[in-house]
Amino acid sequence: MIPECSQEFFSEQLRAVDEKQLPLRAGENRADFEKFITAVIFDPTIAPKKVNLDPTTDLVKSSAVNFYENVSQKEVLAFYDAQVNKKSTRNPMYGLNSKVVKENGKLVEKVWKVGGLYSPAIEKIVFWLDKAVTFAENPAQQQALQALIKFYKSGDLNDFDQYNIAWIKDTSSIVDVVNGFIEVYSDPLNKKGSFESVVSIKDFEASQRIATIGAAAQWFEDNSPILPQHKKKNVTGISAKVINAVVETGDAGPSSAIGINLPNSEWIRQIGSKSVNL
Repeated sequence: MIPECSQEFFSEQLRAVDEKQLPLRAGENRADFEKFITAVIFDPTIAPKKVNLDPTTDLVKSSAVNFYENVSQKEVLAFYDAQVNKKSTRNPMYGLNSKVVKENGKLVEKVWKVGGLYSPAIEKIVFWLDKAVTFAENPAQQQALQALIKFYKSGDLNDFDQYNIAWIKDTSSIVDVVNGFIEVYSDPLNKKGSFESVVSIKDFEASQRIATIGAAAQWFEDNSPILPQHKKKNVTGISAKVINAVVETGDAGPSSAIGINLPNSEWIRQIGSKSVNL
């Protein structure tokens, strides 16, 4: 997508900005930054596509994402394949919270955690989660929030799995939160999660409507306009709750999804999941 304004107009506006306000990299001056950012925005051959899924190309090198640096698709896949325990059915989602770079010829993960990559931002997340723990509605919610804090501090994806298990067990709280590195749509290899957070309050009236429809599932099946041999004799209706979103941020904003069905880990979904309409 090319801006409708001219490159000259853009450069003019950029030069009017105080240099101290520009996101300059180490050793970079205004002219260097202008050259870099103008090319990214106006040259259609530079970083043309955020997520490239063309199987004939190296998906890592041809996608304009910053999850990987100086590595190839083949290297990344081999790196994570080596981590998987082939004898276990409960592997974490390896790579969900890290950037992969090559240092001294070897692939290294820069983990997103307190003390790791993006630490200043994650420390603020932990600060507010700590406060939320003191206002938890019940022990189950408190346990889930504490497990999430533990994950942000350790960066260990096994801790993230334990948080997800605690989160799905909290089914009685009126206020709920989805928080973490979750959806992997922005990664061409479907490994790196983007941060999102959704704070919500249960909508009792709308949830009751869904429960009423679910309870009448057999009636709908019996009266559906399909051949009798295709009708099921025993139908179980879905159970779902409707929530009013208070705030949606990160990958969940500025425009909202119509619903949430989490967690994404398949083995945890065998234990349980939460499905909500926003």
